[in-house]
Amino acid sequence: MKRLCFFLLLSAFACKEVSFKEPQPKDVRSLSQVPSKLYGNYLFTDDKGNPDTIVISKKGFYAKGDPKDLYAINDTLVMKSYRDHYFISKNEDPEWLLRVIRQEKNGDISYMSMEYGDDFNGFLQRLTLDVRVDSSEVKGKKLYQIDPSPKELMELMNKGYFKHVLLKKVK
Repeated sequence: MKRLCFFLLLSAFACKEVSFKEPQPKDVRSLSQVPSKLYGNYLFTDDKGNPDTIVISKKGFYAKGDPKDLYAINDTLVMKSYRDHYFISKNEDPEWLLRVIRQEKNGDISYMSMEYGDDFNGFLQRLTLDVRVDSSEVKGKKLYQIDPSPKELMELMNKGYFKHVLLKKVK
């Protein structure tokens, strides 16, 4: 039940979303482990309104309600650091899905994912004003991908294309 709960919190991967051609930000070195300043327990509410705790450790992260379901940093779950943000890219061949976290001064984590609300087509139209969006069909599924530079990616975040959710650090 808790399977993928962190990424469900971070928007359901099964849903239609804009993806990337490679781990983000491109041309930035991947981290081999999670930075120690992020280690800890963080409260969140799952998509059904149930509270749980995300545990972040050196190897990756998992929901306390399902500790055997570890999301480990590896070749298919890539973490990068750029301008005080941590970018987590998950390989869903042939696309990469992106979530971004930033640690707040009080230790909480601000989690970000691309937000399109109920109007995916309107979101795509707005997005094409700021970055090229390629579309293709793979295995009967329509893919929408972008390939921004690191600077363009930060501009998309600053322009409100990413929704913020706060994960409270458990002291």
